Amino acid sequence: MKKITLMLFSLVLTFTCLNAQTFSTGLVELSNATGSEYSIQIDVTSTEVTLTMIGPAGKWLGLGFGNPNTTGGFQAGMVSGNDVVIFRLDDSSQDEFTDRYFGFPGQMEGQSAQGIVPSIDEREDWTIETNDVNSGVRTLVATRDLDTGNPGDYVFSTSDTNIDLVWASARDIDGDGTDYLLDWHGPEHRGILTAGITLSQSEVQFNEFRISPNPSKNYLNITLPLITEKVIVEVFDVLGKKLLSQELTELRSSINVSKWNSGVYLVKVSTDSATLTKRFIKQ
Repeated sequence: MKKITLMLFSLVLTFTCLNAQTFSTGLVELSNATGSEYSIQIDVTSTEVTLTMIGPAGKWLGLGFGNPNTTGGFQAGMVSGNDVVIFRLDDSSQDEFTDRYFGFPGQMEGQSAQGIVPSIDEREDWTIETNDVNSGVRTLVATRDLDTGNPGDYVFSTSDTNIDLVWASARDIDGDGTDYLLDWHGPEHRGILTAGITLSQSEVQFNEFRISPNPSKNYLNITLPLITEKVIVEVFDVLGKKLLSQELTELRSSINVSKWNSGVYLVKVSTDSATLTKRFIKQ
């Protein structure tokens, strides 16, 4: 009986560890052009996909999944039928996040006069979890089931792999800094790249890594359950700029954030075998 109990416990622990694993692209910078900074992060578990989009408030932001550069030129990555999501402010100034697909290669390229944009899916599978704007920068977090059952949705891998991404954001149509309608992005506001998705949480001990208080005005406290190897903490602002990098040698460490600008920051704690990133809000 004791052997059976230990075996069952081992199987349950193994299953729990596998389901706790998160595969992530980490923070990926798509554009660093002044006024058009745009970054994304994709996190994948056995049941859910989390997409974080960080870009200028007031502009639309687009991202396509699994779009290799097969067409070339300005149509690169816009493959007919492939999955794409777009965030924008609609005509009533309400936030709108839509699940779409490319109808034909280069659908958003050179089609501004006709107003043709990727078509909306019959079913919206993404849910906005947070939509914060600080100092003109929007941080949007949306989630969807790993398996939506919709054949048009991109199938994210739950293992180490690469993902082809195509992205676009708004251009100023009139050049006066005010009109950012869902329209042709122009050649300077789009791109294509391949990002790696790797295991970001391989140690159960990191499940207990905590930051507090959150939000905070003066101090960010980091609490670790134990230290068995070298632990490094890094802090990034929403544009991907690294503000801090230091080794943690105590189970509880405190960082003075009183001089930081108000907004959202990413706190990354890592060892040689595991990495975990959490969001921190500076008031």
